[in-house]
Amino acid sequence: MHALQKFIKFIEVKDGRQDDNEGQQGLKSLNADTRPLEPARRTFGPWEFVTLWVITGSFNIGGWTMGSSLIAYGLNVWQAMLTVIIGNIIVGFLCVMTGAPGGKWHIGFPIIQRASWGVNGFVFVVIQRVFLACIWFSTQVFWGGQCVKIVLTAIWPSFARVDKPLANGTMTTGDLTSFIIFTVLYYPFIWIKPEKYKLPFLISCVTVIPTIIVTWIWFMAKAQGAGTLVTDVSSVSGVTQATGSHLGWMMVLGIFTNINSMSVHVYVQSDYTRYARKPKDQILAQLVMVPMGTIVVALIGIICTSCAAQIFPEQEGSLLWAPYDLYAALQAHYGNSSHSRAAVAFGGLSFMIAQFGMVVANNGVAAGLDLSGLFPRYFTIKRGMILMSILSFIVQPWTLLNGATKFLTVLGGYGVFIGPMTGVMFSDYFLVRRQILKLSDLYNYNPNGNGIYWYYKGYNWRALLAWMMGVWITLPGFVRMVQDGSANPWAGWSNLYDLSYLLGCLLSCGTYYVAHRISPIQGLGVQDDEDYFGTFRRASVIDGVDYVTGSSLLEIDEKAKSAV
Repeated sequence: MHALQKFIKFIEVKDGRQDDNEGQQGLKSLNADTRPLEPARRTFGPWEFVTLWVITGSFNIGGWTMGSSLIAYGLNVWQAMLTVIIGNIIVGFLCVMTGAPGGKWHIGFPIIQRASWGVNGFVFVVIQRVFLACIWFSTQVFWGGQCVKIVLTAIWPSFARVDKPLANGTMTTGDLTSFIIFTVLYYPFIWIKPEKYKLPFLISCVTVIPTIIVTWIWFMAKAQGAGTLVTDVSSVSGVTQATGSHLGWMMVLGIFTNINSMSVHVYVQSDYTRYARKPKDQILAQLVMVPMGTIVVALIGIICTSCAAQIFPEQEGSLLWAPYDLYAALQAHYGNSSHSRAAVAFGGLSFMIAQFGMVVANNGVAAGLDLSGLFPRYFTIKRGMILMSILSFIVQPWTLLNGATKFLTVLGGYGVFIGPMTGVMFSDYFLVRRQILKLSDLYNYNPNGNGIYWYYKGYNWRALLAWMMGVWITLPGFVRMVQDGSANPWAGWSNLYDLSYLLGCLLSCGTYYVAHRISPIQGLGVQDDEDYFGTFRRASVIDGVDYVTGSSLLEIDEKAKSAV
């Protein structure tokens, strides 16, 4: 027992822990990563947000393959692109709104949730985010491993024969080898602090953007046009073109598919906007780059897949939506020629570099900060990423991607739950609090009720009620989708499910505000009378993390507690 206590003491986060006797009146969820950021750590200007969205939002495997789900709805190329444009314009505005608290107060997603859900209730939201991050982190690592496999096969064509089936045929020895290699390659990036992502983002942009454009030009030149998908979707994909009222609903579903696919990333925008030098630095970059990047890459992905169906007739019966499948087909078609191998190696390397950003900067930072918010004594962003890298093997994403179709349907429809959570945050921050927060009380755990975010035993019943009101109306359609897919919809309820994200968001937003009007929230308009964390003034910072104006974090804690 003594050895265990010593080990627990050893792994505690230094300068971010509390003494055991501080549980009744001390600060909670405070360490170097969860505290409000001081100016020296805020390094993101408008261009940093542009490069952030290039890597984590569009110029990657997920952005490239967006068209596949839309074509499957019976939409032709131009109809699918219209849904991409409308959906991602909406996503751009949502990103600005969800990022506003982080941009102004320089705190991350898990801390912001304490304002609306309470200092205990926020756990309900953050645990769900950690669960999703674990799944998508693992999935992105698997896709990165596929890029590694493409590069290795281009350099050594014999690597294609490393294909002994594993995990009931859901992967091969080559897949596992590539998965491990990719994990080893992204590991050094875990040690880079988010405020220093400028150079890695720039390198990723310089490699992946030209690769995508050159790939697009080459395929169009070879096919002498945009390929067969543009003129006749059904002849290649086997999907019947939607018409009439069904086409209208499929267009609506296409728009909301674009929103749902980004819903988790949208919800946690403050994890990144907290690094903004000024609150407005995130606005124009996200309004422009979010829709523009996704529109461009989704269109290129569809066109390249369309051209491939014409250029590679041996692939008849399957559409090559993933870029790594596209490159593998290119190398096989040209018989491992030196030119094709060089092109495939460079293309696979570029997407692999982009995947570093998806794994570390996208899912890794968010998951690490969530774990820091839940367990500030033991987790930092870096430690959270390390745990995610370990769990990526346990989750076995190859099994999920190749077999657990119902599980993936559940994840794909998670906007049913995320939309209402987003509505609660919007209502609390914009309508009820009018963008004013008391930072010290966000970290204050005081059962005596002195903290304005204590509510009832640390829980805000208004948030739970509002969330439930946003979920119930789309839940029947969601259950029907999980049970039977889209082949046998449930009239009315399935249509409401198609609208799930925005419908749930609006219902929860309105319900939360009405609940506040009936039972008013206390402490509105109150903010700290002193800048306890050095968040808004130029400070003397050592190492950019642990010390502000010569005081340690524990000393800052004491100052903040004295304000309670």
